[in-house]
Amino acid sequence: METRSSKVHAVVLTAFSLAVAVLVGWTIKSGWGYFTTPLSARPHHPGFQDFRAGGLVGHGIGILGSFMIVLLLLYSMRKRMHALQRAGDLRIWLRYHIFLGIAGPILITLHTAFKVGGLVAVSYWSMVAVALSGFFGRYLYQQLPRNVLGETMSVEEIEAKNEAVLVELSNLGMDDRAAALLEDIALRKLEHRAAPVALLLLPFLNGILARQLQRWALRFAEGDRPAAVKLAKAWALQTRRLRLFDLIRDLFHYWHVFHKPFAFIMIIVMIVHVGVAVALGYVWKFGS
Repeated sequence: METRSSKVHAVVLTAFSLAVAVLVGWTIKSGWGYFTTPLSARPHHPGFQDFRAGGLVGHGIGILGSFMIVLLLLYSMRKRMHALQRAGDLRIWLRYHIFLGIAGPILITLHTAFKVGGLVAVSYWSMVAVALSGFFGRYLYQQLPRNVLGETMSVEEIEAKNEAVLVELSNLGMDDRAAALLEDIALRKLEHRAAPVALLLLPFLNGILARQLQRWALRFAEGDRPAAVKLAKAWALQTRRLRLFDLIRDLFHYWHVFHKPFAFIMIIVMIVHVGVAVALGYVWKFGS
């Protein structure tokens, strides 16, 4: 169940997302003429002083985007520093991490005015690699069953939780025949398939699961059918994840191996870029 704190953070993240969406929309609308002008003609465009990388708007959103990229490091610190282990729910930290990982690269892209070259290109494309791999990492993260503290559950814990769910379902009228059909719904499409293929099928299978369980509940569940569907869905999802547990865990490990070097390269080159820009006098002054 979602806690009050989780709901508050959801509202905050929604507000931040809307603010970034408005800023991005205004920047694209206002600077569209400049962004679509050939590079050779941009210095003569009326929007040059505002929307170029060192302009009032371009520089400002670059600073904001870079600040967001730096804030991404807080999530890693929260996970690894003992002093921060009790600093809030790790899942909430992850939500902010994902928001910053999406909003930051979008703002940085607008900061570049779609012109990337030289050493900065290394940082930019590393950022793109980090952002894109982040979506895959998030998918893998969601497939690893976790307890209320956000910690990955062991196989034994998952099996014990599933057994408890089956007991609750039996109290709602599920017999052996219904249990067999539920297992068939959960695993039939995954059986006899290579694990990577099964993992790719999961989003599709999970998408049609609710409809399958509605029909299952009409045939077998007695009394509170919505509760039976909810429990059956939880059991089916956990069973599928358990079937692919080793693969998901290994892929998540290798994903970290890929994700981290690009993140370090992105941060280091960005710091060099900012340092050089400041040394050359590119300091943002609002209203200048």
